[in-house]
Amino acid sequence: MKRTMLASLFALGAALAACAQSPGVPVVRQGHGSVPEPDLVAQAEKLRDAGQLLNLEDVKHQFGKSSCRLDLPPPGKQPLSGSEIWSRAREAHLRVGYLYYCTVCKKMHVQLAGGYALTADGAVATCLHVLQGKDLKEGRLVAVNAAGVVLPVTEVLACDKLTDACIVRVRSGAPLRPLALDADITPGDDVWCYSDPVGQPGYFSHGIVNRFYQEWDAREAGPKHPSRMNVSSDWGPGSSGAAVLDHFGNAVGQVRAISAHGSNLPSETASGANHTVVETVIVIHDAIRAADVLALVKH
Repeated sequence: MKRTMLASLFALGAALAACAQSPGVPVVRQGHGSVPEPDLVAQAEKLRDAGQLLNLEDVKHQFGKSSCRLDLPPPGKQPLSGSEIWSRAREAHLRVGYLYYCTVCKKMHVQLAGGYALTADGAVATCLHVLQGKDLKEGRLVAVNAAGVVLPVTEVLACDKLTDACIVRVRSGAPLRPLALDADITPGDDVWCYSDPVGQPGYFSHGIVNRFYQEWDAREAGPKHPSRMNVSSDWGPGSSGAAVLDHFGNAVGQVRAISAHGSNLPSETASGANHTVVETVIVIHDAIRAADVLALVKH
């Protein structure tokens, strides 16, 4: 009797585990995404050896391109559910970055941030700072899709150093699932972000647009500083370039930076010595506006 009851409970537990999420919803492999880093490195090295990857110097030589011609999809106007926005963001999401040689461990690694498809034929938006590859040795530019397939980035199509916006061309064996760009967004509007912050792959979050702002340095404010957007959805290092979506599933911005702001508080150690600690009061999420990505495109 006890064995039968235990078997029944085990079967029920297994059934509940199998139904822990809706059909088709993946369970993310925490720690390395869909594919372990050594497999990504092996794929990237094969593309490098075949001469299909741009090196870091070639990439930097293309930073002078200020615009490109693309046929962008029109913005959606039909409100979507949260799960529909998640699906659309996930399908458009790519990781963009470099295969590079580590001078410490003497091995090749990949350093990846975010990006998202703008067209089915391979135009992908990301941040310019993702492509700058500071302090990377033997860097080769790559993209990685949701299935963990490494793809060559063949060209920098356009970029702007001031706004940090950038568009690249990715060669994919299948059409990409693009997001439409839309600059029609207001503080208080809902937004979502799908990215890979601090080694947490496939992280989806919801927030609102907090404000649009510009750093102000008297008369030089306009030419020195771009307009930015703050939102309250979550991201972190590794999210740069990922899309910020509205409730129609359009990209209204993209991740740029995150910063913690705090105040100094007096504290006392166990030995009685006084020192100052910094308490985080607010975390600011900084985004590039869709308008600045659109400014790179000639229709």
